[in-house]
Amino acid sequence: MMDLTKKALPNTVMVGGRAYSIYTDFRLWMRFEIAVRKLKRGDTIDISYLFKNDMPSYCDLTELFAFSRPESPLPRPISHSNVIALDYEIDADLIYAAFLGQYGIDLMEVEQLHWHKFLALLGGLNESTKLREVIGYRCYEKSADGDKDIYEELRRAWEIEPPMSDEERAELEEFSNVFK
Repeated sequence: MMDLTKKALPNTVMVGGRAYSIYTDFRLWMRFEIAVRKLKRGDTIDISYLFKNDMPSYCDLTELFAFSRPESPLPRPISHSNVIALDYEIDADLIYAAFLGQYGIDLMEVEQLHWHKFLALLGGLNESTKLREVIGYRCYEKSADGDKDIYEELRRAWEIEPPMSDEERAELEEFSNVFK
């Protein structure tokens, strides 16, 4: 999730408690995500192309995921489906067409585009793009339960929870202290 209160986007990753300077262009991080998707148990991948100067001697992939897959509080997961909705390699043409059509950004010509900007733009694609249509097909689940309301689930997934009152916060703290 982008922090618009800061003037710059992150350009380092924390590995073993130390910040390492990285390249942030979307092409490199897309390459990383494609490599991770193809990774099999016990395999290793080359990540040297992500680092500008020094490279850590050991790097757990979860440390890189903090940059490549920034967390966002919304939407909350609707289901625990293992559906792969987007593949950067297979969907490359659709991603290209969507960016060009909606934003006028030619991903083949753009000099540099920060990975977090790319992700924000990707997430903001409207329903009229072929990419979003295809993702919708991939995520579709027919409900066997006639009472299931997909729009209620979507409302819950995107709902912004109000902050806790002082009373609720005190009650939660009291409850938590019981288990310490």
